[in-house]
Amino acid sequence: MLHRPAGPPAGKPLHNPAMTKRILVINLGGMGDILLSVPALRALRRRYPGARISLLAVPRTVELAGEFDFIDEVISFEFYDEGSRGFMPALNARKLRSLYRLLRGLRMQRFDMALNMRTLVSWAGAVKMALLFRVIGAGHSAGRDTEGRGFFFDTRIRETGAGQKHEMEYDLDLASALGADISERDMGLRIHDKDMAGISRILKDSGIYGDEIIIGVNPGGMHSHRWPLKNFALVMNMLAGRLNCRFVVTGGALERELAGRLEKMLDTRLIDLTGRTTIRELAALIKRCNLYITNDTGPMHIAAALETPLIAIFGPGYLTRFDPRRISGRAVVFHKGAECAPCNKTVCDSLRCFEGISPEEVADASLRLL
Repeated sequence: MLHRPAGPPAGKPLHNPAMTKRILVINLGGMGDILLSVPALRALRRRYPGARISLLAVPRTVELAGEFDFIDEVISFEFYDEGSRGFMPALNARKLRSLYRLLRGLRMQRFDMALNMRTLVSWAGAVKMALLFRVIGAGHSAGRDTEGRGFFFDTRIRETGAGQKHEMEYDLDLASALGADISERDMGLRIHDKDMAGISRILKDSGIYGDEIIIGVNPGGMHSHRWPLKNFALVMNMLAGRLNCRFVVTGGALERELAGRLEKMLDTRLIDLTGRTTIRELAALIKRCNLYITNDTGPMHIAAALETPLIAIFGPGYLTRFDPRRISGRAVVFHKGAECAPCNKTVCDSLRCFEGISPEEVADASLRLL
């Protein structure tokens, strides 16, 4: 049985930063969610300079989070279901033992403060998060109070499900409520020379040299967020007929099949780098691109943070929360909407929210950006 460790009384605000020695930040979102939380995390570091800050993140974002010098420790939370976008799904005996060890380790750290930097999408998720906070037993809890679901936090930031401001601003509001100065909004995504050199070698091996125009294409992401693949192919064929350019497809290892299908639809050559880059190399590649065309997914936020000319295609996603134009002056967004959007579906048979976005207008906007 897990016993509550000694520490500050629950529910008591921590007015003296010098008394705050251990902070746990929970962010079980994707790459975009992690990137958008960076200004708030930096603000927390400035507010609590002597604290050890740990970040609990899902495995696919651990590499990215490991780059942050304002985080002392990144802990991988492997109990997350990619299909349902929910944490702590049905667990077998082995995973239950592993979860117990993780939670016991977190509890033993005796965190002075724990905060959740993600939307509480459902009541089921809120109950799981409340149980997680209860087990961790931090002295003070803080988080996003989505539609009243964050009732268990000591410090709460109210928000609607669809959102009335950008995701970054909600995280900054939370940091501000904890006493942090939130005047800086620099995402500070830096590209290392070794990663630029590495991606240059990969491109050279693929036959790309010098200053050739490179257009990155990211047709994957959550299934419900995917603009039809044939539309990407039509855009690429139109651009190839107007420009002397090279196309590079990005994505995870599970999206190689998607890239293979796309290649069969093209009248031009495709360089498939799906599953072949680390997150740092992906960022270096996006930095090198003259244009990046993508669905509403993690690499979109990387391109926005790097100010790479960007075409972002939104379907059911929450545009107010995740509009890349809020952090980039070189982004064009296509978003037509539908009566059923926005939504939290991971799979959709109709995709009506994409029907009004034509390949012709995407190609025209791409040419203007280039």
